[in-house]
Amino acid sequence: MNKELQSYVSALEKWFAAHKKVAVAFSGGVDSSLLLFLGTRVLGPHCLGLFAQTPLMSEYQVTGAQKFAGHHNLVYEERKFSPFHLPGFSENDSERCYICKKGLYEDLKASLAPGWHLADGTNVDDTSDDRPGFQAIGELKVATPYLVCGLGKREIRSISRALGLSTWNKPSDSCLATRIPRDTPITEHRLQQVEIAEAALRHLGFEGMRAQPKDDKILLTFKEGDLERALTPEMRKKIQKTLAGHSFSKVFLDLSER
Repeated sequence: MNKELQSYVSALEKWFAAHKKVAVAFSGGVDSSLLLFLGTRVLGPHCLGLFAQTPLMSEYQVTGAQKFAGHHNLVYEERKFSPFHLPGFSENDSERCYICKKGLYEDLKASLAPGWHLADGTNVDDTSDDRPGFQAIGELKVATPYLVCGLGKREIRSISRALGLSTWNKPSDSCLATRIPRDTPITEHRLQQVEIAEAALRHLGFEGMRAQPKDDKILLTFKEGDLERALTPEMRKKIQKTLAGHSFSKVFLDLSER
């Protein structure tokens, strides 16, 4: 690990040492995985990963988080959470992410004993995007060590790779609700459609893609480098046949890669 990356690691370790008891909002993604790993290295059992089992998470995401925590002997707990009881969530307007994030983090904070801090993996790059959930993080005073220490996604991935973490090159993976077009009501059925379609395409070797269902039609967006393979005649037939088997009669491709 070079000196620049080591300086970031040292800053994060000092942050954890100063906070003494930290619960990391853990999703199994690259950001929260590194945070939980480093926190555990500093605080041992006084660093806890909290994973929210929600209808917005795919089984693939759940098992990935479980495997990572188990492989590295991290203290890890799951919390049940459903955003459907939150007023305004299902309407899926511009406030959806804010409503969900605030409700979730309120629940996570309420589950902690006095003296514990809830930390989130928001990084410097996230502040340049339109992220309504970031407002909720500020309102609830959730700790953001990456922001304090000045790390962006590049640094997080590079440190993860240097430490030998399997998540270092894991594609960004937001919750299933992000696949539902704005102002289209979110239902458990639509979320299940997304999970089924993405699981089927993952089986064909496509990681980090997005499936956006609408009735019996579906729009697919592939990550950079995968679109060309998806467009080959043989793969097009496989994709169409696979999704037709899950009741999608029409398959559309977004030609702009993620």
